[in-house]
Parts: sequence; C-alpha cells; structure tokens
Amino acid sequence: MTRFPLHAKTLSGLEHVLAAELTDLGADDVQPGHRLVTFAGDQRLMVRANLACRTAIRILKPIASFPARDERALYDGVRQIDWSQFLDADSSLAIDPVVWSSFCTHSLFVAQLAKDAIVDQFREATGRRPSVDRDRPDLRINIHLVENAATVYLDSSGDSLHLRGYRKQAGEAPIGEVLAAGILRLIGWDRQSTLLDPMCGSGTFCIEAALWARNIAPGVIRRRYGFQTWKDYDKALHAAVLAELRQREIPSLPFPIVGSDIDAAVLALARENARRAGVAADIGFDVANVECCQPPTPTGTVIMNPPYDERLKVDQIASFYARLGDTFKQRLAGYTAWVLSGNLDAAKQIGLRPSRKIRLFNGPLECRLLRFDIYAGTRRPPPDVQPPRPADNDDDAIAEGDVETAAETPVAEPPAAASPARPAAVPREPLSVPPRWRDQAAMFRNRLDRMGKHWRKWARRQGITCFRLYDRDIPDVPLAIDWYEGQLHVAEFVRPHDRSEAEHRVWLDFIVQTAAEALGVDPDSQTFLKRRERQRGKSQYERQDDAGQLREVHEGGHTFLVNLSDYLDTGLFLDHRQTRAMVQADAAGKRFLNLFGYTGSFTVYAAAGGAATTTTVDLSNTYLQWARRNLRRNGLDGPSHQFVRDDAAAFLRHRAARREPPFDLAVVDPPTFSNSKRLTGVWDVQQQHAELLLRLLEQMSPGGKVYFSTNLRRFKLDEQVLRHVAVREITAQTIPPDFRNKRIHRCWTLVKE
Repeated sequence: MTRFPLHAKTLSGLEHVLAAELTDLGADDVQPGHRLVTFAGDQRLMVRANLACRTAIRILKPIASFPARDERALYDGVRQIDWSQFLDADSSLAIDPVVWSSFCTHSLFVAQLAKDAIVDQFREATGRRPSVDRDRPDLRINIHLVENAATVYLDSSGDSLHLRGYRKQAGEAPIGEVLAAGILRLIGWDRQSTLLDPMCGSGTFCIEAALWARNIAPGVIRRRYGFQTWKDYDKALHAAVLAELRQREIPSLPFPIVGSDIDAAVLALARENARRAGVAADIGFDVANVECCQPPTPTGTVIMNPPYDERLKVDQIASFYARLGDTFKQRLAGYTAWVLSGNLDAAKQIGLRPSRKIRLFNGPLECRLLRFDIYAGTRRPPPDVQPPRPADNDDDAIAEGDVETAAETPVAEPPAAASPARPAAVPREPLSVPPRWRDQAAMFRNRLDRMGKHWRKWARRQGITCFRLYDRDIPDVPLAIDWYEGQLHVAEFVRPHDRSEAEHRVWLDFIVQTAAEALGVDPDSQTFLKRRERQRGKSQYERQDDAGQLREVHEGGHTFLVNLSDYLDTGLFLDHRQTRAMVQADAAGKRFLNLFGYTGSFTVYAAAGGAATTTTVDLSNTYLQWARRNLRRNGLDGPSHQFVRDDAAAFLRHRAARREPPFDLAVVDPPTFSNSKRLTGVWDVQQQHAELLLRLLEQMSPGGKVYFSTNLRRFKLDEQVLRHVAVREITAQTIPPDFRNKRIHRCWTLVKE
C-alpha cells in the first residue's frame, strides 16, 4: 500500500505517549510536536490508528500546504485542490478551522472562505455544489492557518476519538477518556496489578484501565468514522483491521480494578458505561466515601481526579484534601497513589511530599499529576544513603519543585497482561461512612434517645400527639425533627460544613436513618426530609414534591390534614399550638378574620371556640380548599364560614370601600417574603407590616384584638406608626415547651382603643 504523511492530534502533555502508541502500531517517521504527532503510514495504519490509539483525538491526512498571507491567497490555495477526488457535488462537507498568528483572526471567516472556494469549484464544473452539514458530513476538512501558512487536512476520524461510544452520560466534572488513558500510561501502570479509583465518578479511569489491560481497542464499539464516507473507503480493509484487533483481546483479568464513589446515582452511570464498553465484569464498583475506601489487595495503584474547587466551595477544599492525605496514610499503606489536581494550594494540604510531579492540562486548566508513595509507619533511608534535602520553602514542593513535563516522562509499553482464570472476588465491606460521622451520629442518637423519651412522656401527659423532638440541639446536626403521630418530619437548616455536595447527601441520609432507627420508625415510608434556607427571592410555601399525600393528625381535640412530603411546611405550624388555644379562648361570639389563612388551623380553633362568623383569606386556592376540608372534618362548615381568595391588602381595601361590618378578632401570621405571581407587587413583612396592620385596625370594632406573628428573626415592630394602638408582646406565652428555639416566632396582640 502507498504510504503517506499523517498527523495525530492529542492533548498537551501526551505527545510522547501518543508517539509511543503510534510506533507500536507500525508508524514510520514519528515526530512529536505541540499537541500533535506527525508520522507516515498507509491506509491500513490510518484505519488502525483510528481504532486503536487511546491518546489520539483525531487522525488527519494532509493534502495540501501553501502560503496564505491574505484572503485571496487562502481562497486560491483551497480552490486549486482537486476536490473531485474527495467529494461529489451531491455530498456534504464541514470545515473545522484553526487560526494562529495570521492575517485573519476569525476562524469562522477562514472556514467560510474555504467553503466558498470548494463550492465555487463544483458550481463552475457541474452547476451543482456540495451542502454543509456540521454534524454528520460526508467529508470533514481541517484547515490550519498558522503564521500565514495554510495546511489542509482530511479528517479521517470524524467525531473526536475521545468519543469511544461507551459513555452516554457523565457525572459532574468528568475526566476525558483521552486524558485518562494517557495518565494510565504516564504513571507506568503494569496492567497486571490492582488499580483503585476511590473517587471514580462515571468510571472513566477504571473503564480505560480495563480496556487497556484486556487489549480491547478503544474504537471497536464505535460505529462511525470519517474515513467510512470517503470515496476511497475500503470496507474489507476496515473489517480486517477490526477483526485483527478483536483477536488480540484478553477474555478476563486476574486482578481487581475497583472504583468507588459516594454518589450512588453517578455510580449507576459508571456501571452502565462499563457495560457498554464490555468490561462490566472486570470492574467492581462500590458506593463508598473516599475516606472509607477498602483496598482489595495489600499493594496496588491508586489513581484519582478529586475536585479542584469547581465541585467544592473554597472554604471546604483545604479540609477535603487534608482528609484525603489522612486516608492515604491510614488505609492505603503499600499503595502508590497518583492524584491529578488543578488546585495546587489545596494539594499541599494532603500532607505528603510527592515523589513525582508531572505537568498536564485538563481542558484549559493547568494541573499536576502527583505521585505519593505510601508506606506503613515511617520510611527511613538506609544509613549509607543521604536523605534528599528539603526545599527551602516546602510550600513550593508541589507547585514548582522538580516538575516534569510529560515529554520528560519515560513512556514504556508494559508487558501484555496474561489471562489465567479469574480468581474469586475479593470480599468487600458494605457501604460505610467515616468514623467521625459515626461518632457524630452516636452523639446525635444519644440525644434523641434521651430527649425522645422526655418529650414523648411530656406529650402523653398533655394529650399532645404532634410535637418537636429535636431542635438543632447539636450545632453540627442542624435539623428540626417533628413527630406527627408516628411520622417524622425532618427539616434541614443550611449551615457551613466541610463536605462536598455528594458527601453531604450521603451524610444527611445517614443522619436521618439514625434518627428513624432511634425513634423506631421506618426511614423510607415514615420519614420526610425538607431543606430550609433563607427564602429571599421566592415564596416560603414553594412546592417541593408531588406526592400529594394528606393525612389526619389531631391537636387540641381537633382534626387537621397535613402534608409531610410536598411542601416546606406541613400545613400545621406546631410552634403556634399555644397561640391557637389563645384564639379559641377569645373567639366566643366574635366575628373572626384569618387574614393569611394558609390551611385554616386558626380558623378551626376560632370556630370551635364559638366564633359567630369566620372569614379566611388567602391567595392560594389550594390552601383555601385545604382550609375548607379542615373545617369540614371538624363539623364546622356552613354559611357562617367564608373563604376569600384575595391578596390581604386588597381584601382590606375592598372591604373598606363596601363598608362591611367590622371584625372583633383577627389573626395575622404572614409569610416573611413572597413574590407570588398573584400579588400585584412583592410582600416583605418588615417593610409592609405597619401599613397592613393600620388598614386592618380600621376594620376592627372598638376593643377588637389582633394577634400578629412573624418568624423573621430580625423583625422590628414599627411601634412609632402603631403608637395609638395598645400593643403587647406575648412571644414568651406562645412558644411551646418542646421548642428549644425560643425565637422560632415573635407574637403581639394589638387592641383597638
């Protein structure tokens, strides 16, 4: 076969790795460049390089080079190529330009100019022209314009070769297949010993390692290459190369490759990716925190790509890397660990001095590939060996000292792995969590055991069936846990911590499971978790789920419907248990208004206390229907109970205009903030409470009483505006004993004189 020049593109730092691969494939005149390796080969080698190269991104075939100092020179140079050798008038094309230090700085203009030259040639010769197809062209063309010299290539790969065909989805911040494969060669992994990735994400390191160890060419499962639509495509040659590569495959591996990750969802993607790659049986995937990784053999290689900062907040990253170093020392003695990190300051927190440092790029981000040799105990040099002198500034050890480039890193092809029968799987421990989490959970459980008994006993004496069991008693476990007649409602309050998002999800599940076990309920069917945070910018009543399950609970001799799953709040504010009782005691014969009615619990108490009429106002039809059902369940429905869908301020304005009879008793328990679409503006309790209360007091009879409450922690009642009203704060009388947080809300009575 005729031999011709070829260019293979790769990542910065992997040029010598790719050069070694191409040499092994039989390429001649192999010359590494910058993100490029030039070589010579025939049609068979071009096909083989596309299917078998693990560290190539594209295999390009140069067809012309010429000076291009201006637009005309570029246009003429492209048009002088006989494109009928490669395209028909009915074919499609795409042009990928690369421009550097040339007359033109806009790569899209270069692509447009080259496309015009090609289609003009066809139009002049045939009257027809090829079309442009960016996604699946018949011919993909590369044009490199560097220092006013143009090179035109045919792209034999089509899509980038990192698209092996096995990864349909990826986890957060995945490492690319080409970089992963290149790193495995750079570290000198022998393909015959244990490989462990304790933060494997969607499994790229493990899958690339298994493919390499079994001699499975990375491109054998891929269905489409650029050369398949070339005019000189040799289908028989393609099939022969594919069969040859398949014959070299090893059926199984005699050593373990293990990947673990704390995120069960992303690990499911890893398993699916491994299945698609045909190596699912060669990799053991486990759900585990990196601090709890279980090395399957006494020695081996650890490879990992931990977060740099993108997936961890800045105040968490140093702590995370320090824990990583502790894990190496405590669990991985006997292993060689390689860590790819783009956060050099954080990498110093590992606390171990790297024995090698290789400069690489992960996308645009400069990284270090760090080697840590992990020993049990202290590694001391023999008496006759002088230990290396430490750097004057040890902080520079990772960032600057003795950094290799990949070009300086020797690349040797390890021996092919043998294929004896696969041994029995190494026993693995079940999912575990770090000891510090277990210590925290033990303290939490002890608190729940003690306080659970106390509050259950108290509740039985009081005839209370819904109450608070735990109220952020331990600062590092910022939960509020409420008991709703055998169901747990758990609200998480956001608080700074040193866990990643994935770690925090696992930690939270672990803590909630601990609570369920301590209190004797099922963690799946009888436990409901919510997340509380500052509600600025959205309504505090925003829907969180769609389960739609209403259940009956009881309080003060009344029945209420609660929803423990769908909303941040359940429909019954337990911290207002005593306030509701006060309203019931005041309600006999009164005209009662519940201005922000929500689910009508205050209305139920007022009606049960003998209110002459009740009016419940809310913007949400869902909550008004809920309130109706609550009254109906207590046998309190009838014409004396009205439900009005309206904005609170608008309701008071309309009522004043109609000169309707005043109210004698009212409850105002508004949200802190709301920007509901049904509002004419934005509701802010601090800014608007005084005006609202004055409007309400105009609608009250002389001696009429208003209960006003808010849970805004920094709320200040505008006493100057309300100076003509008898105002009394009753917060202390309204906070139930089971609420450790005595500022869960504040409450006042306002009496019209």
